Amino acid sequence: MSASMRQVSYILNGSLFSHLNGDIVRGFSVTSVRHKSKSSRSKNLGGKRNTVGKAYGIKRNDGCFVHKGEILVNQCGLRFYPGENVETDRTNRLVAMEDGTVVVSCEKLNPYPQSPLYGAVQKGVTIYKKFFHVIPIPLKAKFKLVSQT
Repeated sequence: MSASMRQVSYILNGSLFSHLNGDIVRGFSVTSVRHKSKSSRSKNLGGKRNTVGKAYGIKRNDGCFVHKGEILVNQCGLRFYPGENVETDRTNRLVAMEDGTVVVSCEKLNPYPQSPLYGAVQKGVTIYKKFFHVIPIPLKAKFKLVSQT
C-alpha cells in the first residue's frame, strides 16, 4: 500500500471522521489517480519550425529602371523614406508610382507633427535618412496638332 493510500485509509477510518455515521464512511470509494510525470509536447507547431524569411531589403538600387507598381524596398518600419513618384503601402514597402530610373539620396528629414521624430527635430537634432525617388522618362511628342477645326 502506497503512502497516499495509507493517508486516505487513515482519514476514512481514523479519528477525522469519527463523529460521522459508519455507513457514510463505508460509502466512499477510494481510487488512486496517476498524474503525468512529464509535460507532453504539442504535435501542432503551426508551421513555426521551418518558415521562410521575409526577404526584407532593397530590391531595386540606384540607377535601375523600374516600371509602375514595382517594389523598390521591402522593409519593417520606415528605414527608408519615399521620395518623388514613390509611395508606401500598408506594410511600409516602397512602390514605384511611375516608370523611370531609381535615384537614392540622403536628405535631411522634415517630419510631420504627428511623427515621433518631430519633437527631436524641433529641439535642434538633425536627422538624415535615405530617400528613394523615381525620375520618370521624358515623354516625346507622338502626336502633332494639325488644325483646331
